Amino acid sequence: MDPHFFTDPARMAAAVDGIAAFLIANVAGIDADIVTEAAEAYHEELEALDAEVAALVAGIPAENRVLITNHEVFGYFADRYGFEVAGAIIPGGTTLDGTSAGDLAELAELITNEGVPAIFSDASASDQLAQTLAGEVGGVVQVVELFTESLGDNDSEGATYIDMVRTNATRIAEALAS
Repeated sequence: MDPHFFTDPARMAAAVDGIAAFLIANVAGIDADIVTEAAEAYHEELEALDAEVAALVAGIPAENRVLITNHEVFGYFADRYGFEVAGAIIPGGTTLDGTSAGDLAELAELITNEGVPAIFSDASASDQLAQTLAGEVGGVVQVVELFTESLGDNDSEGATYIDMVRTNATRIAEALAS
């Protein structure tokens, strides 16, 4: 199971609805009107974010809609917005898994063969393996930092969930647009 459903704002909107319903049904004394109002407002923000992300990535040519990531985190994003997750530096669903020289060599070959212009790394972890992989293909690939496992600092472009998704989509679009 992939726990990274949060990379799809439409799924997060559904989660907001479910959480609000659960709270209203299970928390004694909760003000259902306030919870409902807040959930509806955030749901609308998430729907707007979903449309914004779709517009941001719309200009990426089909042949460039390939993601190589630090680890397997963008499956739901890829499904929602029409990308292929072609590989991850750290295979498996967790950053605790390891990678091998053979894995990196396979990714380098894939990047070269498919002309992948960017590798996406995690802003909250070292990008050393991503930089090594970029070096393996002659440095023609840029390494782009995304917020994947956590929000950024309060003064960062990933300070809130909405900021995080918007920033990630913008960085992906800029890296893959040409």
